[in-house]
Amino acid sequence: MESHPALSDVAAKLINSKDRYEAHDALRPRIAELCEDRDFLHETLRNVFDDPIHLQTADYLRIPFHHSGDVIITINLFCPIRDGAKDITLDNIHHHGWRLLTTGVVSGDGYNTINFVRKSHENRDGDKVLLEVEEIYKHVPGHVRFIDSDTAHVVFHSDTLCSTLAVWSADKVIATQSIKRALTNFPKLRSFAVKAIHKVGLNEALGLNPVKGLYYHPEGGRIVETPPDYSKPFDGTREEILPTWFKFFEQVGFNDPDYWLAKKDTAPPEALPLIDQLVERESIADIGIWGNMRRRFSKTQILQALDHSVPAEGRTGSGA
Repeated sequence: MESHPALSDVAAKLINSKDRYEAHDALRPRIAELCEDRDFLHETLRNVFDDPIHLQTADYLRIPFHHSGDVIITINLFCPIRDGAKDITLDNIHHHGWRLLTTGVVSGDGYNTINFVRKSHENRDGDKVLLEVEEIYKHVPGHVRFIDSDTAHVVFHSDTLCSTLAVWSADKVIATQSIKRALTNFPKLRSFAVKAIHKVGLNEALGLNPVKGLYYHPEGGRIVETPPDYSKPFDGTREEILPTWFKFFEQVGFNDPDYWLAKKDTAPPEALPLIDQLVERESIADIGIWGNMRRRFSKTQILQALDHSVPAEGRTGSGA
């Protein structure tokens, strides 16, 4: 996939920086600009969906924009849950290992989340995980947020669809990531190599992000580590995911009739009525996804399982 020059520039600034924290901080204004730049967004979306595989294999609430070693840039979607329940987790409590994340809202009203104190997931009392709440807030348009490495957090299903531009990198320069960059155009080979390294237990020695010990959930009135057989499953079926993608396209005005009508020959059947609605400017229902029972927990369950005081809700600070 051809990358937009703006994305290549953001990635290069991260890759070439010896201090990744400084680089993320310096990129905040640029990321804020890109969240508002519809020309950039539309051009990048065209680059993505010129490859029919993305519509055909849609099963995640994210759209890939750029991938170069440890640097990943995506559109992330946050949507309602179809049964209408409130304050339900989109995924288990989790952290991103050595990844740093800078993110801004592209469309919609934002989403509610809880951030925990960095590395507090490492504090244990038997099987109880002693997470400490750092902040409860809503990620809203106009604010660029930063999440540190090894910082557990949890996001809740939003009332209406919203999207973010998410920029990830390692928290330090990792020499072996240059090998992954060299394999960017060979994703199957890269995936095979990464899985083989994890299987033989060399992921830490070779600087790969951990795949175990990343997820947590409330159980029996306490927070526990989710069993190691849990890895983030797909977000939903194609029937669920495509309406969220097309609702996003509607939100950002990515609805050029000539472009989308030409895609009907290769689009999956679930996409065809959505394409018609999009090009005819009909409102697409904001129905979200059914969700996965293995990651369905309420905000109340989480807060009641914590033994620590919780700060006042409703803050929307501009950064972590």
